[in-house]
Amino acid sequence: MIISIDDSLVDLYNQLKNLGYDVHKISENITSDAYIYSEKTTPLYKLNSMIEAKEGGSLMINCDNMDLKDIIYSIHHKTYTPLF
Repeated sequence: MIISIDDSLVDLYNQLKNLGYDVHKISENITSDAYIYSEKTTPLYKLNSMIEAKEGGSLMINCDNMDLKDIIYSIHHKTYTPLF
């Protein structure tokens, strides 16, 4: 699974990289299975123009108020909180 992370989330990027995940920064423009972002630093409407989803869709994870365990769970179970 290819994961792209908001460039501002340096600690999370390093944690996932150290756990063996295939992690990239969103600025690298890698088409990814999952995108992890913070609404506090990069609102979803801005993120939409910065990413390219896979043909079958990509998982969007807003990591605000989530710890590493929650994020990993979301990645593996492809779960999210609805926007509405």
